[in-house]
Amino acid sequence: METNLSAEQRLDEIAEELFDYADEIKIIKDLFDALPVKQSIASPYLNFRDALFHYKKMYNAIGDKDEFTIIAQQSTCIEEHLNRGLKDFAIHLCNNYYIRIIHKMITSQDDKRNNKDVIKKLRNIYHGLKNLVVEIRHTGQTLQHFNNKKNTWLPKLVALIDSFNKVLNEHRFFKLSYNQFSRDANILAIPDEAL
Repeated sequence: METNLSAEQRLDEIAEELFDYADEIKIIKDLFDALPVKQSIASPYLNFRDALFHYKKMYNAIGDKDEFTIIAQQSTCIEEHLNRGLKDFAIHLCNNYYIRIIHKMITSQDDKRNNKDVIKKLRNIYHGLKNLVVEIRHTGQTLQHFNNKKNTWLPKLVALIDSFNKVLNEHRFFKLSYNQFSRDANILAIPDEAL
């Protein structure tokens, strides 16, 4: 946060971050909506609501004798909520769906028949998603998401999922395997330690 901005400029800057958040949540929501199994997570919506609460407190602080302090505190809270909501949504998508499904596809005995190149591609995507989860968690802790107003990991998430979909479209057997595993309610019961 720049300290030389006026209260109104800081409100405008935060409003822009709120709009950016909505755009980024829409990208992840579209990825969720494309899944054959519907899942839900409240965190992005609850954190957006909480960010709006802090924005309102910022707005109401204009003209207050402690305006600068209140605005600084509230803008930090807003950034934390926006980071948390986006991070939780993306990690939920990776950990509770794609990583589990790809792990099952890789370890399935049926899927290993003369498909070493495809398994290698799936492993690269699998490890790319696991590494991305670490990156998302790290940027969430340091609030790096808002550096230069660019999300550094969201394009990587979209690219990894696109790569996965490309593998599925090129290899019918794996697409059938994916369809089978993705509808299996037990897939979400795999302990995280097994992944």
